[in-house]
Amino acid sequence: MDDHRFCENCGHDLWMRRGGAARAPSGPCPACGTTGSNGVVGANGFGVDEAGEDYCGTCGLRRSDGTEHVEADLGRVAGVSDRGLVHVRNEDAMAVGVLDPPDGPTLVAAVVCDGVSSVDSPELASRAGADAALVRLLHPGGPNMKEAVGEAATAVAALADAGYRNPPSCTLVAAVVDPGTGGDPTITVGWVGDSRVYWLAAPDAAEPARLLTVDHSWAVEMIAAGALDVETAMADRRAHAITRWLGAGGEPEPDVVTFRPAGPGLLLLCSDGLWNYLPGAADLAEAALPRLERGGPAAVARALTTIALDAGGRDNVTVVAVPVGPSDERRY
Repeated sequence: MDDHRFCENCGHDLWMRRGGAARAPSGPCPACGTTGSNGVVGANGFGVDEAGEDYCGTCGLRRSDGTEHVEADLGRVAGVSDRGLVHVRNEDAMAVGVLDPPDGPTLVAAVVCDGVSSVDSPELASRAGADAALVRLLHPGGPNMKEAVGEAATAVAALADAGYRNPPSCTLVAAVVDPGTGGDPTITVGWVGDSRVYWLAAPDAAEPARLLTVDHSWAVEMIAAGALDVETAMADRRAHAITRWLGAGGEPEPDVVTFRPAGPGLLLLCSDGLWNYLPGAADLAEAALPRLERGGPAAVARALTTIALDAGGRDNVTVVAVPVGPSDERRY
């Protein structure tokens, strides 16, 4: 069946639908008309300064990369990624996709990456990692989470060849939903860093709401090792320092969990721009599920993004929602 997957004329993938981060058009500076740059070249053909900003090498104009606010809605999965109210650029990225082969189950996959702000051009790492992981998760041979994260890590590592002093790096969280047969879906989640995946359901649902990932962060590891109690660890300035990431000097080995939910619900992927404001699964479920019933996953992603922005929007915010199970069986 692979011979029939791509259009013979243009090569378009006939089975896969994708959405995610926008890309700025290449071309001359809109202010002075100059092409080219000084120093390192960014993804849009402009220069990249030490802070990772895209700029014109002639007039110094900072050019928008088109990712201040990005929405993707594929029906079965939807997401929003927003710059927030403080950061000058969006260092998050998302990639969502649906693979619908004519002779197999419809797979739904989503990836969220959060750029490490202390490195050069972290947004490039997020985009490269998210895109590479999604393609592997929707591979016709079937999803393989460890291979997907490995390909994302390779894509991010390749950015170091551009000559950055401090090469781009990012976190990654990914999920793929295989509907299986007889309405018995399987969910596989993998992550590196502190972006998260939640399972959201009603309080009396067969599969209760909960956090599915465990942050790769200094505080979580100190608590798990019994070295510090929760209050002391979270009060430390190193509390949110990540211990795994994709990119130079990082440990890209993912943790992977697979589960078959006992009932329908909502899978939620997000960066810390959301969960720093609303970390509890029950609170997220209370905010998300009514929106899902009224407006689908796109309404959930927009509503939760708005909650983060209204709470201060101190970080980039990315939210992806994936309904799981037949809609007529969901209970909110």
